[in-house]
Amino acid sequence: MEGHTTANASLTIRCIYMLLALYEKNRTTAELLEYLAEKELASVSKRTIQRNLEDLEGHFGLSRIPKTAASEPDIWQLEQQEFERLLELEDPVALALIIAQQQLSELGPMSVFKPVDGLFQRAREQLAARQSLASLWYQRVKVTAASHRLTGPELDSEKSQRLLEVALKQVAVRLCYHPHQGDSGQTLRATALAVFYRGAVAYLIIRDHGSDRVRQLPFSRISEVREIVTDDPRVGDFDLEEYAASGALAYKFGEPFRLEAIIFNSIRREIEDAPLGENQELLPLEGQPNCRLLRVTVPYTLNLVQWLLARAAYLKILAPSQFRDKFREELRRGLANFESEQLQVPTQRNFVSDKK
Repeated sequence: MEGHTTANASLTIRCIYMLLALYEKNRTTAELLEYLAEKELASVSKRTIQRNLEDLEGHFGLSRIPKTAASEPDIWQLEQQEFERLLELEDPVALALIIAQQQLSELGPMSVFKPVDGLFQRAREQLAARQSLASLWYQRVKVTAASHRLTGPELDSEKSQRLLEVALKQVAVRLCYHPHQGDSGQTLRATALAVFYRGAVAYLIIRDHGSDRVRQLPFSRISEVREIVTDDPRVGDFDLEEYAASGALAYKFGEPFRLEAIIFNSIRREIEDAPLGENQELLPLEGQPNCRLLRVTVPYTLNLVQWLLARAAYLKILAPSQFRDKFREELRRGLANFESEQLQVPTQRNFVSDKK
């Protein structure tokens, strides 16, 4: 029985390899024998392979190409679409893959997912040919980002890969960096520390050897990167998790705070079921039936400020007083530029990090 079981296992493995070989291209029995030898499977005779193929014929899309002469060898082929039915995904799994790809395209980086592009494509094609609930969901439900995101720049794939590699290795590098498009390049000697993606925009985190500052440089502004051995890497105590927690990657201005504001119904509808932050309260206001008093704990970030500024005509910030004053100053600056013939750039930033 043990020998019989081993023989059956060997036959199964051999048949799987033959089907995979024929999925690549049409082959003769002799070519399949060579293919199996390359895969270092147990040696069998050509006649055994022929019998295996004859047993499989008519299944999984396997067939012989009609001969034009009796002396020609059998050429075996695999009808790919029929064979691929064996590899079909469950429709809910296919849908999950498609939505995951849509979400990932907003967050970036899609280059990491190139090895599974074929899987994403299979999922799309499968649902496009179906009328299941999953396929109808795909056709009739749209998933988009919660707020505006920058479109990722066109990057040279080879250069991007080099930047990623030096960051993963944390080595000393010489960079040619351009502050703006068209600017002359600045030569920087630095240690590559890490990479982060703000949406689809990739940044290299470095320690500048000239100033010892940790900086973030967008990939799109780096025209050249070379690993150097004349400088020692200066990783120091850099820790990416601690760096992110400091707010450096999120334009963090300070610690979360309790926001209090009067909001109009249009904002209420936005956040009533999708809260702006933690411990949100929406309280009625006497004499203002179309407004609510909002109290909520929010992160003190650029995203929050931008969200509030975009709705400034439909809300009134009450507290905390320091944030209220900064918000009013930001509105004043914007109005001043609107009414001025020339752009008046502030000499000092209004919202700045609490950390010195």
